[in-house]
Amino acid sequence: MKLAICSSKGGVGKTAAAANLAAVLASSGRTLAVDADPQESLGRAFGVVAGQQDSLAGLFEDPDADPRESIRGDLAGGVEVLPSHPSLEGIAVTLSQQGGLVSSLRRTLRPLAPDYEHVVIDTHGDTGNLTLAAIAAADAVITVFTSDPGSALGAVRIATFLKTHRKFENTHAVLLGAVCSSWDKEGAAAREVANALAGTDLPIFDTKIPYSRRVPSATLAKRPVVLAAPKSPVAEAYRNLADELITRYAKATTD
Repeated sequence: MKLAICSSKGGVGKTAAAANLAAVLASSGRTLAVDADPQESLGRAFGVVAGQQDSLAGLFEDPDADPRESIRGDLAGGVEVLPSHPSLEGIAVTLSQQGGLVSSLRRTLRPLAPDYEHVVIDTHGDTGNLTLAAIAAADAVITVFTSDPGSALGAVRIATFLKTHRKFENTHAVLLGAVCSSWDKEGAAAREVANALAGTDLPIFDTKIPYSRRVPSATLAKRPVVLAAPKSPVAEAYRNLADELITRYAKATTD
């Protein structure tokens, strides 16, 4: 499975979902976490900080470089990371002008495909060209929203974005669903947003990720919460989400 985790805005728990799902999936198969966001948040979640040349930015700049040389192993939970770098944004602009950005990540990951059972891609928090490159490299997509109505609208925008680019043949990825993070079961706003999305044709994951202070603490500890606090409710939710994700992916690829 090559999974892109997307949102049309930042701050919704997208990177936390990517890091924790990668850690859960790594327990059952070799997993590569790819940071396709110039903010480098996914790499930092595992304690990885890269220079330009040993990151995804360097691989985009030099298509002949071996991506295996930029992958960091021996990390928490057995996850391997292809890190990002802030220069990725400018390099992506140049590639876009040359017509090579949409296929850039797919091309970078192609020689790695036989090595990994799962690839989890953290994306830029928007519907720009870097996000499109990530979706074009994936065969499955999930989006993340919170109790904020703006983030819920963003989940719908990701679904529309994916549908549009499937029509243009830029991708064949399927949308597995939208997951609610920072869920507050006592909050009226969270319930209203969830109910509003339930009235759309957007598939919603049954699993909700509860709000927890353990998530930012785990980031500071450079270990996803499923590893830093494995018995916590939020860690259990991420494991349940991974199970639901695998089930949906299997159904989508056999239908």
